[in-house]
Amino acid sequence: MEKNITFTSGIRAITCKQFSNEFMRLAPKSSVDYPWTLAESVKGTSAYTRGVADCTVCGITDGKDVLLMHICPTMKSNHNVSQLRQFIANKIDLKKDDLQGILVGSKLSKLSQNIYNMFAEFLENYNIPFSELKIANDKVNVGYLGNKDEWVISSLKMDKLLNKNYESKKVFSDTFSKVCVSSEDEIV
Repeated sequence: MEKNITFTSGIRAITCKQFSNEFMRLAPKSSVDYPWTLAESVKGTSAYTRGVADCTVCGITDGKDVLLMHICPTMKSNHNVSQLRQFIANKIDLKKDDLQGILVGSKLSKLSQNIYNMFAEFLENYNIPFSELKIANDKVNVGYLGNKDEWVISSLKMDKLLNKNYESKKVFSDTFSKVCVSSEDEIV
């Protein structure tokens, strides 16, 4: 089934200070916080999370609202595929044509890859196009700004690259081991 995407989400590298400025004015319930299970996930017009290392962040948007999940691989309950599917199906209409996703994070460990792959398979099974920023070399922050339909990513290493005036594309390629941008998204 072909999706009919009517918008293009931007993906931008920003400094940690810019990240804080963008999200500190949002309500606290816009933040996906520890212990990073499905229960802490956020659905709204904008959402964010911090400190992504071996965890996986999955965001699904229709260009207006976002469902943002930050899932820790060290918790056994987070590896339940049917629970993950049911949770997402209860939060968003999977029959919508204009859904897009993003996956950020993970490490090479088996547990971390398991979470990442569960999300990737879910998105593929529901024909939701998604971009990937996989395995960063430091902890990253991830947010979605609904008013701009834009994913923003920051980290301390990215700060150094941005201070050298590198563009987002170069920042991402120097920070993540895999950068794969969906044809429905663009790095800005």
